[in-house]
Amino acid sequence: MTLMIDRKVSVPPGFAERSCLQVSYRLPGLRHCYVLCHDASPDSPNAGPGLVDFFIWKAEQLALETTGDPQAYMVILSGASIRRRPGLHMHVFIVRYRWQKAWVYLVLGAKNLGLALWQAFRRWLR
Repeated sequence: MTLMIDRKVSVPPGFAERSCLQVSYRLPGLRHCYVLCHDASPDSPNAGPGLVDFFIWKAEQLALETTGDPQAYMVILSGASIRRRPGLHMHVFIVRYRWQKAWVYLVLGAKNLGLALWQAFRRWLR
């Protein structure tokens, strides 16, 4: 089961030359969610510090387009040691209210706790 509803992959302007793509989706109770992803293949350009700046700029654009406020967003960026996928990626959630921010943390916390418990249970069975 996935929580990503209406998942769509696109390559907006500025993404192709950086070997990046944008995934848009909805969560239950939150309509505007994105993952900005960098291709981690060996032949793609390096994901340097400029890429994080580009992703933040894009988050501000998405918030402005959706709400009229370029600061109505939250991001989650994990270090390479704890990512499930190898490439740099930033989760962007367009939020206008504190309850939406709390909802994002609740949903992601429950998902990650469930995955951690499932992995621990599978290791225990071996």
